[in-house]
Amino acid sequence: MILALQTTTFGTYGGISTYNRLVCRALNELEDAEGSRVLIAMDEQPCIEQPSSSLSRIELEAFSGNRAKFIKRVMALAFRQKFDIALIGHVNHAPLGLMLKLMQPQMRYGVMIYGIDVWRHLKGFQSLAMHRADFIVSISDYTRQRAIEANDLAPERFFLLPNALERHDSEPTRIDHPAIKGTLLLSVCRLEKSEQYKGVDKVIEALPSIASHVPDVQYIVIGGGTDLERHKELADRVGVAERVHFLGFVDDETLQAYYRACDLFVMPSAGEGFGFVFLEAMQYSKAVVAANSGGAPEVVVDGETGLLVEYGDTTQLTAALIRLCLDSEFRAKLGSAGYKRLQENFTFPKFRQTFSDILKQELSAAETYKSRRQSIGKTRAV
Repeated sequence: MILALQTTTFGTYGGISTYNRLVCRALNELEDAEGSRVLIAMDEQPCIEQPSSSLSRIELEAFSGNRAKFIKRVMALAFRQKFDIALIGHVNHAPLGLMLKLMQPQMRYGVMIYGIDVWRHLKGFQSLAMHRADFIVSISDYTRQRAIEANDLAPERFFLLPNALERHDSEPTRIDHPAIKGTLLLSVCRLEKSEQYKGVDKVIEALPSIASHVPDVQYIVIGGGTDLERHKELADRVGVAERVHFLGFVDDETLQAYYRACDLFVMPSAGEGFGFVFLEAMQYSKAVVAANSGGAPEVVVDGETGLLVEYGDTTQLTAALIRLCLDSEFRAKLGSAGYKRLQENFTFPKFRQTFSDILKQELSAAETYKSRRQSIGKTRAV
């Protein structure tokens, strides 16, 4: 039996939530998944009602951000049930994996890691739990390398499980917004003061130069947060406020519509452990401009599916965006290659197979441990 502990899954938009949803679906489709549990710390209870009907082979529970109730439930389950594997969905929950291991030594636990959460040196129980983990699942090779270097973790305990995307089949949505006129640049990300590495501000700073070559350029930014006002003030200060359209958070249909409508996607971020939004853009055959930083180069191939620029280099960014805005044939070529790369490397069936292989290996290790314990017990009895 498998226990998965997650942060947010069905209640929010973002790369980690998407990853967690993929884990839930892959877990549900395992042959021996019946009765496995997924506990989600931050989701509200209504968020899991609809998924519960489609993920019928696993049990979902949400705790609305009540950490005490979440931990209590984890401990109660561990006292009543034996688990073969615990999948810890974030380094913040890693100490819970260690506690479960102390309660159930035969169980194996693995921690799933994404980006800046493990690029730093971990301390206290987080560090201890990561070092004691039986295995670690990384969303990208870059995050794996950074985690190893920052925390002296054993490389042989790592598995690589990249994010994935399932194709949307919904009908196009009509957009009544002036930003759809002209050459459209699109960014999709949270704008938080704690995440000022996304690079949206760099695109805004580049817009005056871009506009001198591409007079009809418009920049659409989907996503909001505590840093939104700074970006609005920057757009006004550099004189491009009429070209920048901050739409905040939108529903999924509207998001898809803007992906369809844009000419190219840009997010020159320095802090992406993977960059799920790049997959979304590739799904709609859009050329991508990203930073040559973090896990982005593992998704965006420079000169093949998009263009990579050095983070913070506004001159490089400006040149890349002007080139793609003016060369529709090159854009189309990159976009087509990106769609092909998505289908070959980042689909749900591939995610499910890799996920299944990881669990099979760990379940085998758990069985080996049980056999050894039984053998020792028999020897002592003799």
